[in-house]
Amino acid sequence: MPPEHADVPVGVVHVDSRLRVVAANEPFCDLFLHGSPETVGRPFPLYFHEAAQPYLREHFAQLLAGSQPQFSAPLPMVDAKGEVVDCLVSCVAMSMTVHLSCTECIALATIRPDTPYGSTMPLLPAPPALAEVPSHVLEGLAAGLSTQQLASRLGLSSHGVEYHVSSMLRKLKAPNRSALVARAYALGILVPNCWPPRVRPQYSTRTSPVPDLPGPALLAAAPTDPA
Repeated sequence: MPPEHADVPVGVVHVDSRLRVVAANEPFCDLFLHGSPETVGRPFPLYFHEAAQPYLREHFAQLLAGSQPQFSAPLPMVDAKGEVVDCLVSCVAMSMTVHLSCTECIALATIRPDTPYGSTMPLLPAPPALAEVPSHVLEGLAAGLSTQQLASRLGLSSHGVEYHVSSMLRKLKAPNRSALVARAYALGILVPNCWPPRVRPQYSTRTSPVPDLPGPALLAAAPTDPA
């Protein structure tokens, strides 16, 4: 019986210590090079949207340093037509016991398009720097805060919070808040593996201190008025 997702081709790429492609399978070449075998030797990050490249390099550096054996993240890639395809990218460090024709291969990346194969979305520009208030709102959304909690913490009305959320949804072409946070991480706007969530300095123009965000225990339930 065929696998449930057998109709979704998965790209497989071998990458060396300089992040150059050592080998790639046919589905990867079909999607990103129209079947051309000229992918060998090309820098792997060049297949990704420019805003996602620093995120990819950062995680590969941790992979090479041995601080993490693998990572998986939703990242926007650029296909052979120059259009963006949302993909789930999973990379694992190769074991020394694995024998390959090229000894320089240090990582194996699998790429599964999250959108239907061949379905693309308009190319996103590099993320613009967020002003102070939108930066705080995005961090609060990533921390799980509600509109009311954000309004109270930032001194805004609920309509003010919704205005900033709607503006970021349009800019990042996200359909809802969850997708907005996921896209912000995928594009490198939010710092990965960081709690509380933080916008990278290069993507924010704020100058005031960052408001303290509640820890996970405080996010579980909002405080209630005493009876």
